[in-house]
Amino acid sequence: MKKSSLKKPSDIKDVFGAFLVENAQFSKGKYDMPVVRSNIDELPTSLFSYQKVGKKKLELPSRTALHFYVYDYIFDGEYGVWNALIRGTEFARGFNLGKLVGFDYVIVPDYSLYMDMPIEWQIWNVYRSRVVAHALQELGYKVIINVRWTDETSYEFCFEGIEEGSIVAVGSYGCSKGLADRKLFESGLEEMIRRIKPKSIIINGNVTDSTRHILNKYHQNYISFDSDTSKALEEYRDGHESK
Repeated sequence: MKKSSLKKPSDIKDVFGAFLVENAQFSKGKYDMPVVRSNIDELPTSLFSYQKVGKKKLELPSRTALHFYVYDYIFDGEYGVWNALIRGTEFARGFNLGKLVGFDYVIVPDYSLYMDMPIEWQIWNVYRSRVVAHALQELGYKVIINVRWTDETSYEFCFEGIEEGSIVAVGSYGCSKGLADRKLFESGLEEMIRRIKPKSIIINGNVTDSTRHILNKYHQNYISFDSDTSKALEEYRDGHESK
């Protein structure tokens, strides 16, 4: 891993974190997103939740990717990823770069988008995800781009800045609780495939038959991993039924 090149200038008060996008190229679309592309050679063989880092000694299989498919308060906020990078501070009880040690890949934070969020807030969360991806790549990490959307109003910005042919990751847990949620997820997935033409999609969570139909329709390469919640529910169900 190369030495950090993200040193915050000492002669100015950069409260916006502009130094984080030094050397970045920006999209030609409406929103000037930093252009990013996953810089990995092989797909991960396992995913590991950020929420579990530090709770036990890690013995990780090769090609393990750290993911942030957890509640935002666990990785965001005053002591979260964004503020740690902007301030150049490694929070002992929050985010620090030491939490990335031992992982071959990092799926960039999944800043939430909700239907009832103001559109400006949604754009801001997509922007932060792209900036963190660029910043971590500048620091030498192998990064996988995370993609998140709401409905069709988010399509004009949620895919911006991702180079065509990238390897991307999506989280599907919670997106198939009801028919309306599943349709929103699958409509966005299909739009993402059309726009980005991903080399591969890493799916954290359940792959329904209708989702699989879309993936097969476009001959889309993908790999899926059960979410931690799905695993826990499955273990509980198996244990309950065995009694």
